[in-house]
Amino acid sequence: MTTKKVAEIDRGSLSELIARVEHAIEHELALSVEDMKLLLHAITTLCTLQANMEQDDITLHKLRKLLGMIKQSEKRSQNRSQSKSKNKSKHKKPRVSSTKSAKAPQVVYHKMMAHHKGDVCPACSRGKLYKFEPNKLLRITGHARYEAVHHIVEQLRCNACEQLYKAPLPESVLADGDAEQNYGYTARALMVIDKFFTGIPYYHQSTLACLLGYSITASTIYDQCEYVANDVIPVVYELKRLSADAPRLLIDDTRHRILTQQPELRDRPNGKGQQLRTGVYCSGLIAILADGHEIILFETSLGHAGEHLAGILEKRAETLPPPVVMCDASSSNGVVNRQIILCYCNAHARRQFFDLEKIYPKDIGWVLDTYGKIWEHEETIRAEEMNDAARLVYHQTHSLPVMKSLYDWALNKRNGKAFEEHSAYGKAINYFLKHYDNLVKFCEVEGAYIDNNRMEEKLKIPIRGRKTAHFFKTVNGAGVGNVLTSLLATTAQASENVYDYFVALQKHRDQVKAEPAAWLPWTYRNTLAKLSATAVAPPDSS
Repeated sequence: MTTKKVAEIDRGSLSELIARVEHAIEHELALSVEDMKLLLHAITTLCTLQANMEQDDITLHKLRKLLGMIKQSEKRSQNRSQSKSKNKSKHKKPRVSSTKSAKAPQVVYHKMMAHHKGDVCPACSRGKLYKFEPNKLLRITGHARYEAVHHIVEQLRCNACEQLYKAPLPESVLADGDAEQNYGYTARALMVIDKFFTGIPYYHQSTLACLLGYSITASTIYDQCEYVANDVIPVVYELKRLSADAPRLLIDDTRHRILTQQPELRDRPNGKGQQLRTGVYCSGLIAILADGHEIILFETSLGHAGEHLAGILEKRAETLPPPVVMCDASSSNGVVNRQIILCYCNAHARRQFFDLEKIYPKDIGWVLDTYGKIWEHEETIRAEEMNDAARLVYHQTHSLPVMKSLYDWALNKRNGKAFEEHSAYGKAINYFLKHYDNLVKFCEVEGAYIDNNRMEEKLKIPIRGRKTAHFFKTVNGAGVGNVLTSLLATTAQASENVYDYFVALQKHRDQVKAEPAAWLPWTYRNTLAKLSATAVAPPDSS
């Protein structure tokens, strides 16, 4: 007895076939020969499956093979790998794509006007024309950064009472700004993104606009950015309030410059007296909320990262436990009169040894190989998607012995007769020993990070602006930058479309001011949907 050969049709190919069939039905098109063969295979598979089920001789494994869910192979190694991948994918969370905010291209269908289905072929005069697979073209077009439209509004005036009557502007115009607003919400959003995320200075934006035929001064661009900052600042205040109650925080800072900033007498970071402060820094803070959302805040001022954090924690609820704070071992990261769990960055400690590898290849090579194991363990934790409790147990089991072996090695080196305390080698060892208790916190506290690399990565946003514009001119300009850069970075971290978000905040600035919690980067879409539903809902007849 011969059995019918069943074609292997995987789930992806079947889904694509269904989409093509639906497209052909919608536009009255003919299927290609390959699609008809695949459709015939699917029908044959269905008939064979029904016949086997009637004979009651089919197992679940055979059913999966018939449906194309697994490959028809008898190799045990392949079966094990398939089973392993299946179990892994069962518990794996869907990965958030970095292109979540990407827009799908607009689809335009061009109908044939010169010829129609069933017409005689003009070329051979024998055959008839029939629907065929349409030709596809994806056209990417470019546009100028700004588009100027001069609206002439007709007005009438009474010659007796001098009452003035204006023609109303269309909704399409009012959707991008108020009736007296020269620069629309969309133009302002572009100016903000260019300056505070891309790092294009105001005068470079002005030059680019002139090249494209529009005269916009640098001071005008700053004014428009300030208008946006005033509209979105309630959301930034709400983000700061939420950051105060975050269980985990990462902080760091980098140098910056404000031309008109005058020296001020301020408390020392360690709480011991006061000193005249002259240095300007951009402090960065990442707050990981209990629900998993992340808030990124920047503050360019005379204060260090520790002072920025202290200002945020002033609003922290007293009933909450101390937050876990990741930073480097700099004294400027200290927080006065605030109880925190301080964790130090292991990447900074490792860097002390890394710079000496060429001088001491044997000893330092062993240190780097050993130190690297804790990051390998962290990669394993991420791959297996462990929660904080399981992660802590894993690090205690695998990483804590590594850290202890490094500590014993460093202690033996320091107690040796050949130890030179003030050499680079000795300073690296002393740094590790001095801060060991804070470096090993990831093996003692749930959720504590190994390093501060994420915060250093986010600091590249203001650094990018500093490298191109070099400075803020005034303290007020730095304040505008703090608001807009913080909200831009937080929105980008939430994988939301930054341009759409800033346009929405400007358009609904009154609602944003009244209820900023409803306009966070991860809540504003629901708010817009509710507003849209309310606008189209029929009036209550009662």
